[in-house]
Amino acid sequence: MSACLKSMPKITCKHFKQCGGCAMLDLAYEDQVAKKQERLKEILKDFWSADIPATKTDHPVFFRNKVELGFCRQPIWKEPFDKKAKRDKTIPLEFEQTLGFKLKGRWDRAVDIEECYLFDEHLIPLLTAVRAWAKAENLEYYDHRKHTGVLRHIMLRVGKNTGEAIVVLFVTDDIPEKTFVQAVESVWPEANIMVAVNTGLADTAAPESLRVLKGKDFISEKIILSGPQGEKEREVLFKLSPQSFFQTNTLSAQKMYSRVRGLVKEISPKVIYDLYGGAGSFSLSCADLCEKSLCVESVAPAIYNGIENAKLNGVQNVQFFCAKVEDFVKQQPLERKDVLIILDPPRSGMHPKAAKAVAESGVKNILYISCNPVTLAADLKILTQYYDVKDVEAFDFFPHTDHIETLVQLKLK
Repeated sequence: MSACLKSMPKITCKHFKQCGGCAMLDLAYEDQVAKKQERLKEILKDFWSADIPATKTDHPVFFRNKVELGFCRQPIWKEPFDKKAKRDKTIPLEFEQTLGFKLKGRWDRAVDIEECYLFDEHLIPLLTAVRAWAKAENLEYYDHRKHTGVLRHIMLRVGKNTGEAIVVLFVTDDIPEKTFVQAVESVWPEANIMVAVNTGLADTAAPESLRVLKGKDFISEKIILSGPQGEKEREVLFKLSPQSFFQTNTLSAQKMYSRVRGLVKEISPKVIYDLYGGAGSFSLSCADLCEKSLCVESVAPAIYNGIENAKLNGVQNVQFFCAKVEDFVKQQPLERKDVLIILDPPRSGMHPKAAKAVAESGVKNILYISCNPVTLAADLKILTQYYDVKDVEAFDFFPHTDHIETLVQLKLK
């Protein structure tokens, strides 16, 4: 099912309300966006009273460029699952092996995914092939309570603008690598294939080591930036390893990057402070519009990705700083003249010291990109002591969930 949902009231999935991947699949896509807009307006009502426009995802199916799924060895519940129900301990437990997204509200149980519209048409055939391979090789799925088993996670990543793909299997021990490669190739012959070792207790797809089984250890992706009439203005290339940070909805992200680029052209700064800049996507998107951009990010691998991607694009006027924003602004006071600040903090929002420093910086223009309206509102309480909110708009990156991205323009009072 690859058709755009705009002509459809809604789609159905057999795992809805069990799987934690979707929360709003029972609503038509237009209604999902409207509900998010209402919630956003309510949360930001102290700062913005007008309606908030939202840029929608063009194709609300198969929009994600990355997914991580877990292998779980778990007890079988023979009645409808209720996490509050008490088990009859006189009956011995029977176990099942599942591969999929986590059961809603549970860290130790997964839904055995047989249907999904989030990632790519390859997902379900690939999971079917991997299950068959694991059964044929008698490989045990990971037990999250006992910390036993060989198979832990599988990560899939695809370039929506390039078609390149990578499949990474996370394991605790050696596996029959040749037959795993054959299983993946049977449904996705062009994919790069890697194996990662993870023996840690934390339930994350964080590898201790990564090794190529076929192809290369990265994929290429690009962001195509457009002007106001839809004309192509700039193309930015990205080299993405399995762990590289990148916006999960490529096609919607490039709409937001294009919008930010348009605002940067209007503001015409000489210097951009790209705070909480990740791998420098905003800096690289706007590098030709300023004299220099300073990308500040505390996650070292993101900085390494940014430096590598700057070289890939021939960009020489972006400087990368591996530091917490609150430390950076203390050690290096922000310039004021002909400066723009771009903020893109994590879901937890800005550190209070960073918010205070930005608020008192005297910089004329700020663009704040938020993935969490609640922490955005908390930060705006600090920023609006010195700044007026000039405009607010939303971008829907994650159909069928309650998440939405917000872009706020702030101007010095």
